[in-house]
Amino acid sequence: MEIKVTIHQAQQPIAIMQLKGEISAASYMEVVNKAQELFNNPARNLIIDLSEVSSVSSAGLVGLHKIALIYSGTHQDVEEGESRPDFTHNSNARKYVKLLNPQPSVDQELLKAGLKLFFKVYTDLESAIQSF
Repeated sequence: MEIKVTIHQAQQPIAIMQLKGEISAASYMEVVNKAQELFNNPARNLIIDLSEVSSVSSAGLVGLHKIALIYSGTHQDVEEGESRPDFTHNSNARKYVKLLNPQPSVDQELLKAGLKLFFKVYTDLESAIQSF
């Protein structure tokens, strides 16, 4: 997995995280950790460019869900045995995280997993940037 980050200076900084390769069990935490790093500093707005992501596994989908929780402000560690609140339909992440150009197979996986409830998907970078 290759991750390239650029920061677009707008009213609020927008991080553009370009991913290349597969988001799999071997790489999803790298993606989540980078998103967490960007959330902490400098950008609370994120565009995830999926144009060069060839596939996303179930672990990769979990990673994208974790990013949605981080950016919606609802990510929290839960002690073993505690119940976690249901954030399944929390759409706050849609305000702060946008997906860009997923390949058709990746788009299909996002749809099947229900993750399109969390993210708006754009086909061009300028529209994604203007959506913030």
